[in-house]
Amino acid sequence: MFKKLALVYNRIKDNKGGIFSLLGVSLIILALSAAVYVVGDYFTSLYDGEGAVTSWAYNYTSNPGAVPDRELRIVNTQNPIVTESAVKKQNIYLTKTFEPMKKSKTLVVLTDHSPIIITVNGKEIYNNQYDTADYVGNCYNAVRLEASEREQEVEVFLKLPLSVRFESYFSNSENTAFSLTLNLILGIILLVLGIAALIVFAVLSLKRRKIYRSVTTAFLFAYTGIALMMLNISDATYIFNAPFWLSVKTAAVHLIFVLGVCCISARFLPRKKSLRTAGAAAGLILLASIASFVPALFVIAEAVISVTALTYAVYAAYCFAQLVIKRIMYAVPAFVVCSYYAMTALLAGMFLMLRANSMYAYAVSLTTLVVVGTLEYFNIAYFRYNRKNSDLQEQTLRYGDSVNDISFFIRNMLMCEDKETFFDTAVSEMRVLLEKYNSDNSGMCCSAAVKDENGYKEIVNDGISACRYEIIEKNSLKNNRDCIFSETYFDFVFKKESELIAVIHFENVVNGLDLFFINMIETAYCGLEIAYQKVFNGQQGNLDVIFTELAENTEVDNGYSPEHLVHIAHYVYILCKKLGFGEEEAKRASLASKLHDIGKMAIPKSIINKAGRLTKEEQIVVSCHTKFGYLILSAYRDDPLLCDAAVIARYHHERYDGTGTNELKGEDIPLIARITTVCDVYDALVSERSYKKAWSTEKAQSFMKENAGIIFDPKLVDIFLKTLNEDESVSQEAE
Repeated sequence: MFKKLALVYNRIKDNKGGIFSLLGVSLIILALSAAVYVVGDYFTSLYDGEGAVTSWAYNYTSNPGAVPDRELRIVNTQNPIVTESAVKKQNIYLTKTFEPMKKSKTLVVLTDHSPIIITVNGKEIYNNQYDTADYVGNCYNAVRLEASEREQEVEVFLKLPLSVRFESYFSNSENTAFSLTLNLILGIILLVLGIAALIVFAVLSLKRRKIYRSVTTAFLFAYTGIALMMLNISDATYIFNAPFWLSVKTAAVHLIFVLGVCCISARFLPRKKSLRTAGAAAGLILLASIASFVPALFVIAEAVISVTALTYAVYAAYCFAQLVIKRIMYAVPAFVVCSYYAMTALLAGMFLMLRANSMYAYAVSLTTLVVVGTLEYFNIAYFRYNRKNSDLQEQTLRYGDSVNDISFFIRNMLMCEDKETFFDTAVSEMRVLLEKYNSDNSGMCCSAAVKDENGYKEIVNDGISACRYEIIEKNSLKNNRDCIFSETYFDFVFKKESELIAVIHFENVVNGLDLFFINMIETAYCGLEIAYQKVFNGQQGNLDVIFTELAENTEVDNGYSPEHLVHIAHYVYILCKKLGFGEEEAKRASLASKLHDIGKMAIPKSIINKAGRLTKEEQIVVSCHTKFGYLILSAYRDDPLLCDAAVIARYHHERYDGTGTNELKGEDIPLIARITTVCDVYDALVSERSYKKAWSTEKAQSFMKENAGIIFDPKLVDIFLKTLNEDESVSQEAE
């Protein structure tokens, strides 16, 4: 556990204060919560102060039910009750003489769960377990002072099991058993809203299963209302006066912290682990509550309950800190809320120990409202996210079909032998490609022109009245772009030694800024560029060189270094020679391995370069790069190098245990693909990437050994690692 904490701490330091800045956000939310409390407490005090009864005479007594033989002191708003030593403050006596009353009034006395006797003119009219219990479950006590023409002396005898709390006021209610308070009203409102939301979401969940997430939020909302009612009902009635009620309400309120954190954790952390941890915390809180039978034990139980709730919130924040470092989606707000929860759990525990009941109730209620709001934010975000992924999945299927068409487009373009054929084929094939992707593109118009010393000479024009090629040239040179997009048109620009020599222009395009549409056009342009180099630059017999450059450009576009391809080629050559390949065969496999990820040219860059974890749908799109690479390369069956490259592209993500992309197992996977997999993964591990630091050779080799027979061919791993360890120059040559 301590090693994990040290690891997370080091990652936090490496994260350049990102986690600490999020803790600052949590503190800001806490400060805002405190400001709301101050304002709310001010207005509440104005409401409560209207009927307040002050100027009681009091003193401590060591004998229960006895009038102290010392001089009495006066308690009022300016002079609170003076706290004395623990021995003396076990009992306290208070008295006040009321002026004659024209009508009856209800006198309410609030204590800290104190057994109490109230007498009027020497006659006992209220006794709440004063002689039978050390503490009681209620704080509310009330008696009816009848209308009288004489003064009435009220005496109060209190036991002090927990703290000195004595508040008194006149209530307008004629019923002494119950008084409606603002805090109780808040609990009732939360309960009613929670139950209503629970019913609504439960009904909606029958039609749409995704809404079940909101059912848990509604349940938490309703439970918060119940817990706050249980907490505040002790200040509203003396009906629930059994001693165990104090433990029950304390446990119920602190379980709000556990439930809130559990609901957040269940969204992101492993559910079994979250439920086990939440169950352990809840169980400890309940056990601590059950074990509190006397005041001394109850204080210890409260401390255990508070520490448990705080520890659980801190643990959740620690888990989310790891997810923040890994850049997992929604981990940042989850970490902020859990940190805020931990801070308020600490404050709530302090308020509980200090017997600050109103502040304790406020900390619990407002914190829960923040968590409920956060959970609903997650629910709405997930709903939108799922809709977006659903659209992405639909687009992915359509795009996957179009990649096959792109591969045919590239093949057809590479068959062009002259400029006129190049432009005619480019225009006609692009029209077919775009109409297949989206039938709404049937009305597309296009034109093409070549630049010479006299300006632009138009070669193809299909429905465009006047194309401003000079403006296209200006935009291309200004933005240094060869593909220019808008919602309704796009342009292909071809250059030679940084000078523009040809333009192909397309208009009346539908949804031209769609993610997959743009990527499809850019991929098609890559094919056009290959054909362009053949036709315009005379590179007729160097397809392997063209494809290698294309693979290197794809590697750069994906945020990696093209040196990765050089390293792989070197390792593949060495390993092939160790396996007995001939010189020509080893070189061909080495060069072919450079093209293993060329299919990523057909993957949207926004997905490839996405920060954080990919969605399932996005992972499916990325996994298609093996199929895309195979489709693009397999067209050249007469080229041995590109045929090997097509095999490697198709099967380099197979796993030796048969759980890979195509589910080939063991030696059913082509040997050159198994060789490339070993070399590719090892170099990726020891190389620095945007999402990780470079692993040490020892750690990388340990990973390879652990996964031999699972991901990798164990024989190849053994030969590869022995070669690396016996001859250090192999790694140095790769570098």
